[in-house]
Amino acid sequence: MRNSLILFGLMLGISFQGYSQAVPDSTFNYLIRKYNGGWIAGDATFSIALPANKTLWLFGDSFIGTANADSSIAPGASFIRNCALLQDGDSLRALYGGTFSSPNSFVPSEDPDSTWYWPEHGLLENDTLKIFFSEFKLSTGPAGFNYKYTGAYLTRFTYPAIELVDMTKIPYFDINGVCYGNSVFVENGYTYIYGRKETDTVYHICYPHVARAVAGNITGLWEFFSGTAWVSDPVITHRISMEAVSQQYGVFRLNNKFALITQEIWLSAKINSFTSSFLYGPFYNKKLLYQTPILYTNSFTYNAFPHIQFNNDKLLVSYNTNGNFWDIFGNVEIYRPLFIRVPFTMIDPTYVSAETFEPKTNTEVGIILDQNYPNPADFETKIKFTVTKTLYVSLKIYAMDGKEMRSLVNKVLFPGQYEVEVDLKEFKSGVYCYHILNQCFSFIKK
Repeated sequence: MRNSLILFGLMLGISFQGYSQAVPDSTFNYLIRKYNGGWIAGDATFSIALPANKTLWLFGDSFIGTANADSSIAPGASFIRNCALLQDGDSLRALYGGTFSSPNSFVPSEDPDSTWYWPEHGLLENDTLKIFFSEFKLSTGPAGFNYKYTGAYLTRFTYPAIELVDMTKIPYFDINGVCYGNSVFVENGYTYIYGRKETDTVYHICYPHVARAVAGNITGLWEFFSGTAWVSDPVITHRISMEAVSQQYGVFRLNNKFALITQEIWLSAKINSFTSSFLYGPFYNKKLLYQTPILYTNSFTYNAFPHIQFNNDKLLVSYNTNGNFWDIFGNVEIYRPLFIRVPFTMIDPTYVSAETFEPKTNTEVGIILDQNYPNPADFETKIKFTVTKTLYVSLKIYAMDGKEMRSLVNKVLFPGQYEVEVDLKEFKSGVYCYHILNQCFSFIKK
């Protein structure tokens, strides 16, 4: 164990600045191990960007307790099915039910030994945190894998209190077999929800799929990408890549493209990326980004996930580590995530460098977008926005079905106030969205 810990320490000490390859990120590898009020280990490692420089980290099966200086778990620790950490700057606060000595899951179930919930991705919508959780039930199989997926729930939490309000079961798994919630983001007036679908019950090979709902109404009617169009029938959903993905993967905008990050299955050490010109794929251009070191005997790594809100021209990616359950009590590092930084140019060689960004407020990302006026309008309306730093800006109008109606701005702008007049004479009566974005973030208004 001592040799492994020394190697781990050397990994954490590597700086990623100036490297053209993916390398460990010492800042987040240290941060996730700081005292936070109880969480000491877990997997999944999803994150949701929140206002005011905050991030909500979500973990699956977790240990609540204390880690000793030698990385062993102190007596009295508890095991729960899911947990969250609220990050505010460089401080972390664990979120779970019950008390430190008798904790319960962040999203509890009546019988966690037979039915439990593991987190997926989510977003903050209209002052409400909406997070997908997958439901699993005890089943047959080898120890550690004796469970089966039975559906997804959309949970709602108050914000900023982060208190559970309710859970709504997503009906589509029983119809089309897609497990939804892998990655969620807003684009062009829609919330896009990515999922995975198994092609067999023996090897459990999964392929990515995507659905969408009108932005701000994720519990409303969904549409599904059929391979050629968006349709209302969930049965017609079609994979968006010919390459399989792991149980956990992420999709995000990368300049004028979209990127997919996944770990090669099963339990491979390879973390790969794919790109597409469209958020519904097809995703191709497979690139090997990183091969994870195996630090401990009988351990493995899995389920890499991108955390785009920490962009500094190098993508922050986490991956989970695991091994023999009972070995974790002697060395908690076996069951703690690790972080790397990946230069965006590894994913897409045409990537254009962007300024450091944290998606928190309009001002911080360089754009302040006002509501158009007049609104409603008959023949003409004006859109005002402020650019606080020199950056590329795209401003477009979309119909509610996602069709692009007009491109208004598509160039680099200098700091200042801007006003764009929009002639509406050729527009049919209805509701439209205008979408403004820079290299890293976007805003939408109706």
